[in-house]
Amino acid sequence: MTEHDFIRSIHKKLPSSIYRWKIHDTFTGGVPDAFYMGPAGAVFVEYKYTKKLPAKPSTNLPVKVSNNQIAWLNRALNSPLKPALVIGHRNKAIIIENNFTQSITKEYYVNGCLPIESIIDWIVQNTLGEYTNGPNKGSSKPAAHLGR
Repeated sequence: MTEHDFIRSIHKKLPSSIYRWKIHDTFTGGVPDAFYMGPAGAVFVEYKYTKKLPAKPSTNLPVKVSNNQIAWLNRALNSPLKPALVIGHRNKAIIIENNFTQSITKEYYVNGCLPIESIIDWIVQNTLGEYTNGPNKGSSKPAAHLGR
């Protein structure tokens, strides 16, 4: 699976009532990969995907977030938009909602990773204000994620 495939696997499962835009901007550096919008809010997401996790728990994941990407996400923190960095591996991911410069070790990733359905729930909750997937279906309880 590639980053593009990973993003597509999320987009395929989103409700049609969420406006989604897979951004491919070759003129402005750092623009996040996707924008989602619904009546409850709007979200910018920078996706990173790794095909392989490191062998040692203390080794950082081989993902690179550029200074321009960090700047975009940090600007969104100070606006009504909700930013996130989603780091995926296979069919799981973590959601980082702030501190976009932190290093992510294998141990941190493994302890905090969520199934794709929980990533979709996070997008749905932040755009539509409801849950439609995963263990929290029909609930106001949020999926676990990392906002440290």
